[in-house]
Amino acid sequence: MPTELYAGTLADFNDSMAQAIEDALTALMGPLPSVPPKVVHDRRALFIAIANGVIKHLAEKQAALKIDFDVGLDHITTNPVIQVRS
Repeated sequence: MPTELYAGTLADFNDSMAQAIEDALTALMGPLPSVPPKVVHDRRALFIAIANGVIKHLAEKQAALKIDFDVGLDHITTNPVIQVRS
């Protein structure tokens, strides 16, 4: 099964792009506030919205991404196929 990009949801946050964004922010700034719960909810909703926008943009513009490689004497240019988990 191909790897799929997944933005995440509030109910299914693990292994999502939104979780990767939250992890990157934690790595940059240190532990993030975990109380009150509304803070976590709102922050994660923001990360999910950002992830959805990035994935949508990549899927719509995948022809802009080029992969160039050589096989023997042949030079090949192709585009990736972006798989999106719904």
